[in-house]
Amino acid sequence: MNIWIMRHGEAGFNSTTDSQRSLTTQGQKNAFEKGLWLGNRLSKQNYKIDKILVSPYLRAEQTLTEVQKGISQINSEVLTNNIEIWKGITPSGDPLNVINYLNVLRQEGIKNLLIISHLPLVYELVSYLTKYHSKVHFYPAVIAEIDWETDHGKLSIYK
Repeated sequence: MNIWIMRHGEAGFNSTTDSQRSLTTQGQKNAFEKGLWLGNRLSKQNYKIDKILVSPYLRAEQTLTEVQKGISQINSEVLTNNIEIWKGITPSGDPLNVINYLNVLRQEGIKNLLIISHLPLVYELVSYLTKYHSKVHFYPAVIAEIDWETDHGKLSIYK
């Protein structure tokens, strides 16, 4: 399974609740640019995203929208409509619970997965998936690509 783990784009502090914080203009721009990068990467590798997991927080959903726009400018055929908004990947999500679900998805035949979530979960996921061999500096809108063919995943690239 190939997994792209993305932290949401830059968000403002313009809300009384953390879950309703929205992307800044810069956050929208960066998420769109990462969509362009991911669209190119998927096209060059002849991959199509089979499933997308996204946090229900507003900034994560807005990041997905911008990423989809960017990917679509490159090659809309690499996108999927199989999108799951999942409370399990909010900032306080349990990485072991997520990995258990990833195992289920892998058994179901999902080969290419995009996850859009938050710190600290995105960092913890990369650590767990690579057995603590890889660390990623998850600034807003950073994407880590993990080759998770075995339970000892390998960080392929991050941008």
